[in-house]
Amino acid sequence: MVIDFVNLYPFNDIHSRDKRLRKYEVLGNYPPLVVIAVCFFSNSVIWHWVGFIMTSIIMVMHLFAWWIPYFTGFPNQVRRDYEKYFSKTFKFLPAIKKHIISDAEHVGVGVLLSATLVVQSIYLLS
Repeated sequence: MVIDFVNLYPFNDIHSRDKRLRKYEVLGNYPPLVVIAVCFFSNSVIWHWVGFIMTSIIMVMHLFAWWIPYFTGFPNQVRRDYEKYFSKTFKFLPAIKKHIISDAEHVGVGVLLSATLVVQSIYLLS
């Protein structure tokens, strides 16, 4: 939640989003993470799998929002929001043509999601 409410410029640009948009982002991003945590704190293997599936869905959404546009340039409608909200944030990945570049925040999110899926997989398969 720090990344959504604390100004860490150039790693985030909270001033590019109005408070209403940030509220919707928080309501959309964080409740699923709480549900995933609750699933893994339960004593039921079925709920563990539900948490794993939810994490996998979030990872697929992350791939479609950041990595597919970075590598392929598709879809172009992402560019408008990208220019408005992320054009001034810190990036360290090399440019590929005129594709959007994942900023440091979203590279970090991808790393954390990947690590979470690995840990969940090890837990579920052991």
